Amino acid sequence: MRKRWNQLFGLPLLGAFMLCLAPALAGAQEVIGTSYTPDELAKVKDWEKTWVGKKIDKTNIDQVAAFIPESYVGLVKEPEKWGAPPEGNFFTVVAYQPVKETKGFCEATKKYSPTVKKNPDGTIANYKEIAGRPFPEPKDGFEVAYNYEFNNHGDSAKYRRYGPNITPKSRTERLADQEYTEFFFIHRTEKEPLPAVANNPKGQHRAYFLNMYKPAEFLNTRMFSIRYDDPKKEDDAYLWYSQFRRIRRMSTAQRTDSIDGSDLIYDDEYLWDGQLTRNNYTLKGRKDLLCSRHTDMKATTRQDGQGLVNGLTIERCNTFVVDVISKDPNYLYGKRVWYVDPETYIILWTELYDSNGKFWKCFMNNTLPCPTEIGQVKPFIVGTQFQDFQRGHSGLSDQQKFYNPKISIDVPADLFTVGNLQKTF
Repeated sequence: MRKRWNQLFGLPLLGAFMLCLAPALAGAQEVIGTSYTPDELAKVKDWEKTWVGKKIDKTNIDQVAAFIPESYVGLVKEPEKWGAPPEGNFFTVVAYQPVKETKGFCEATKKYSPTVKKNPDGTIANYKEIAGRPFPEPKDGFEVAYNYEFNNHGDSAKYRRYGPNITPKSRTERLADQEYTEFFFIHRTEKEPLPAVANNPKGQHRAYFLNMYKPAEFLNTRMFSIRYDDPKKEDDAYLWYSQFRRIRRMSTAQRTDSIDGSDLIYDDEYLWDGQLTRNNYTLKGRKDLLCSRHTDMKATTRQDGQGLVNGLTIERCNTFVVDVISKDPNYLYGKRVWYVDPETYIILWTELYDSNGKFWKCFMNNTLPCPTEIGQVKPFIVGTQFQDFQRGHSGLSDQQKFYNPKISIDVPADLFTVGNLQKTF
């Protein structure tokens, strides 16, 4: 079985070798969609003459507050409340750089976006057969959301995530250390088979496998989750809890449960991780924000108990603003607000409100164009900053602390199985 899987998903050795050697491939990458018109970009460049290279801290945050969510302005203005060191919390402004997509993703967009067929309810009728970006020029919130969902993270990826849950007031934290492996069965653009796995009788969309190293009581606890291409079908998830040597199937109702005592729920992964059709989406317009699009997490610093890393590099980006409201009236959040990168369709910022409409949380993704295993460069989430403003809690995700993300890798066939959960590692 493993041999057949490697034959199916692996590139021939010579082909992979040539791809890694060919620098011309990088030139084949393109920007799909633009953050600014030429006139808008000229104004940004004029603004950058003053601000590029400047450290943004409590002394000057008000001067750029129009480009930062209000909650984060307060976080920088009052660093002592968020466990900051004497120098406070700070970012550094860098120049805007357009972000290119991989050669395969660009080719898939050109091939499939003209073929998209929509049902009367706005869903994509040929959803399983296409890849790339379905709506290069989205006209509404649902189309922006589809562009977000079609980001395939390079078809497959492996990364290890350092994630402390932080109480800044007492400067205490509880460390989580987890390793993820992810694989896409549809919407594939990087490695054969394209655009979808042919032998997929269960209709799987995406799967991930999680191995936990910390907290200590969860050492070698493992979990895998399967998302299906049928939007009406809920995810399947199984957990092997190593202390009790038992496998437990996780209920779909647990998607809004807190993860290991943190301020996150399962739907918060990537700033949204659920079936797209569970929500209504309203495109509110565009908003120019300072965003973390070229951040190397290895260059950031943080002391124990600090709720925000220092040294993030931020640049202006004219994001799409989308209000996201669950169709379930009893859902935990009353509303999410997405701020979506128009070049990568990664959610760069999200603001979350409770069921009473009161502001609750704000999360920021840190992204970086990362080399893949097949000689391309893929925009990828390398870190996330989580802030719960009602409880005064923080969280951090760092996908570069142990090693850089491995993107467009081969994945074993038996990884996403119950039997593999019990395997001795």
